[in-house]
Amino acid sequence: MINRSMKVLFIGPKSGNSYLQYLALKRINKKTFLIDDRNILSYKKITEKIFWHISPSIFENLIFKRIISKINSKYDLIIIKPGHLVGKKLIQELKKKTKKIICMCNDNPFVARDKNRWKLFHKAAPYYDLIAYQDVSRIYLAKQKGLKNSFLNLPSFDKKTHKKFNITKFEKVKFRNNVIFIGTWSPQKGLFLYKLKKLGLDLKIYGAHWNKDRNYNSLKNIIKLGNVKNPDYSKLIQNSKIALCLFSEQNLDTITARSVEIPAIGTLICSFRTRSMSNILIENKEAIYFSSPEECFKKCCYYLKNPIKAKDIANRGKIKITKTLKLNHENLMKQIIKRVLN
Repeated sequence: MINRSMKVLFIGPKSGNSYLQYLALKRINKKTFLIDDRNILSYKKITEKIFWHISPSIFENLIFKRIISKINSKYDLIIIKPGHLVGKKLIQELKKKTKKIICMCNDNPFVARDKNRWKLFHKAAPYYDLIAYQDVSRIYLAKQKGLKNSFLNLPSFDKKTHKKFNITKFEKVKFRNNVIFIGTWSPQKGLFLYKLKKLGLDLKIYGAHWNKDRNYNSLKNIIKLGNVKNPDYSKLIQNSKIALCLFSEQNLDTITARSVEIPAIGTLICSFRTRSMSNILIENKEAIYFSSPEECFKKCCYYLKNPIKAKDIANRGKIKITKTLKLNHENLMKQIIKRVLN
């Protein structure tokens, strides 16, 4: 159990799953405070491009000064997510202000694609008391780097956000889909979904940067460009018959947040087949899996024609994620804190 008198500092963006996890932690531990690291540098598109293509290292001293200036007391625990803005100098100073310090790294800091973005993280990594990764592939890569403070903690969903909503008749029409994919474009995802469309699947795509795809002209009539925010994200999934879960090959993903969010909302998940997925959701009982566009097409067509079977699998998946495994943000935070304080 968490000691409710614990004083916890959460350093991470006031957006997305990071913020939802902060709010979940605050619900179970009232003395939890936030430093929005995206406001540290007036986070804009140009800043983000520098992070990805050059490195946040050029801002290391400025980040250090601005974060330290916001800390005027000591904490029992400091949690940092995702960690790409925190270098060795800053973490050494933060350790003077807390008993324990954790990094929740939901991304992959070890792949060549993002090596510049994670330069500060790699210098700081040995100084954390614990680094929690949501994908087992990161644990193996961390060990290869000599890091012994790694811990696997599965993705989680937000009980207040990833659920079924009461929706209007207008929203039922607006969000109705047979098969849906929500996510940012990548070349591999683009090619996969292009093949599904060519096979004849009734598919809709929602997400950013899809206009970069080489087959965009063939796909644009089924694409809605732009990031999907809550609660529209959950409403889109709940009003679709099947939701696809694709992984980034460049990121070496074998599981993502959508892997638990989709079943938590109550929609049938159709995911790329990986050991990480099979370990949490049983194939053809709690989820459906594929290893190729052709297999994905056949599975989707079958379950679109057999809605009772589809609903049964979706219901089993929801029970597994929400009741059996209890993979919600509150439990995630409890497990991480228990691990680091023991």
